[in-house]
Amino acid sequence: MRQRTRSTLYRIRPESLQADMNEKVGVPYSLVRQSAKHRNLQFYDSFEWHAWKKKSAVCKRGSTLSIVSLKTGKEQASSPMRKSPSNFFASDIADDAVRQHLDSFTPLRAFIRLCRAEEQVDQYRILDDNRKTVGHLEITTLTLREKNRKDYTESFLTLTPLRGYRTDSEHVAEALQKAGLLSGTTSFSYIYNQLLKAAGISPGSYRSKPSVRLSPDEPVRESARKLLLATFRIMLANEPWLSRNIDTEFLHDYRVALRRTRSILAQLKGIFPPEELSRFKQQFRELAKRTNNLRDQDVYLLEADHFGSLLPAPLREPLGLFFDDLQHAHTQELRALSRHLRTRQHAELLHTWESFLTEPCQASGEDTPNAALPTSTVAVGTIRKAWKKVIRHGRTIGPEASDEDLHSLRIDCKKLRYLLEFFSSIFPKETIGPVITHLKKLQDLLGKFVDLSVQQDYLHHRITSPGAHSQQLPATLAASLGGLVTALYHERETVRQRFHDTFRQFDSHHTATLFSALIDHYSS
Repeated sequence: MRQRTRSTLYRIRPESLQADMNEKVGVPYSLVRQSAKHRNLQFYDSFEWHAWKKKSAVCKRGSTLSIVSLKTGKEQASSPMRKSPSNFFASDIADDAVRQHLDSFTPLRAFIRLCRAEEQVDQYRILDDNRKTVGHLEITTLTLREKNRKDYTESFLTLTPLRGYRTDSEHVAEALQKAGLLSGTTSFSYIYNQLLKAAGISPGSYRSKPSVRLSPDEPVRESARKLLLATFRIMLANEPWLSRNIDTEFLHDYRVALRRTRSILAQLKGIFPPEELSRFKQQFRELAKRTNNLRDQDVYLLEADHFGSLLPAPLREPLGLFFDDLQHAHTQELRALSRHLRTRQHAELLHTWESFLTEPCQASGEDTPNAALPTSTVAVGTIRKAWKKVIRHGRTIGPEASDEDLHSLRIDCKKLRYLLEFFSSIFPKETIGPVITHLKKLQDLLGKFVDLSVQQDYLHHRITSPGAHSQQLPATLAASLGGLVTALYHERETVRQRFHDTFRQFDSHHTATLFSALIDHYSS
């Protein structure tokens, strides 16, 4: 049997669907109908468009889940999927090939249903005058089926020659074009994007980091407002999803946006009115505090398999009780946060904050002495100060590297990282990119250390604190948690021992040269 070669997609004029294609393919060719399929479609992707960014679509066709290449429209992997969930994770899929594809897109984020459609596919064999099959022709019609959206239909024709018969397919395409049935070539990527557009969806529209192009000469207050407004949009994009508890990254991105906001307000001094600044800093601090327990619980639940792997087999099963309690506490905490997000108090914060960022500032020059400074001047000054603080602080940490020192240094690194990211658009990529990369290596180690410390302290408290928990703690669970505390302690100490080597790599001549080049960029 001859193999098929690359297919070509053509857009079909609507009137073509009623035409007799056999009359239009041109002598000496004819069509033989092979099959007709009608299937319901559901398209999925993560909130951050991980599949789309990798030129793929996740599509449920009937009772089959498929990974489809946006470049070719061809199926890359598929597996049975009877249910039609509103969302699912890569780990939910039993088939190895499909799961690996999904996991390569994102192991953490859920794949959320984007839209529904119907697909009609009519398949034909193309025969030459010797009744030999020289290719295949498919006519596909996709119809959007979404509530509150007008039905949208996109039809396309796919020509796939058998190997050695490409010229025959080209002749068929020419005949169909001359007959006015085709309106040029297209791609599955274009068709998919048009379908999403009809559903009111903009692929790739969400980014977890604010993307703002700043001008180095613009007054820093205007730059700060742009950054804060972009960060606020990230908060607003994630907030409606928090109560749905689909995946942990909605809360993560929400909290990061809060931290970025608080960091800008704290580090860019003298550009906003003090009274309003103080009020907003307090309100955002309180809002962030409401999410702390929930995020900690998310982290523990995500680490469930890892925690189990740290223990010998007899101690693993009792951990189920701990995670059951944790899941219950998570549910209660989520309800409390969801209630707060629906309050008038929270709505007022969002309204006043947006007004503050979009309306003209009425403050006097005395209250905001730095507001009119060029963005580049403030960027260089704040980055230099934050960088020197990290270096100075890191160099004073002794061989024992206490918990308090490493936790405090981590905060300093976060402040520096946010400044670098805030002002990244006014510096050359080749300069600021390596700076952020070097800092991130140090941050990753410090973050790992602090996470292990928090986990160890939480588990120790769970075992020893007075109250209902300790009175009812089964001996087997106490043994499991005790073993876990010990395992986390050793893991944390290993990370602690790596600190000085990691910091020396950051506090190097090479990194200093990179920072100097960054800071000196606007000195001339």
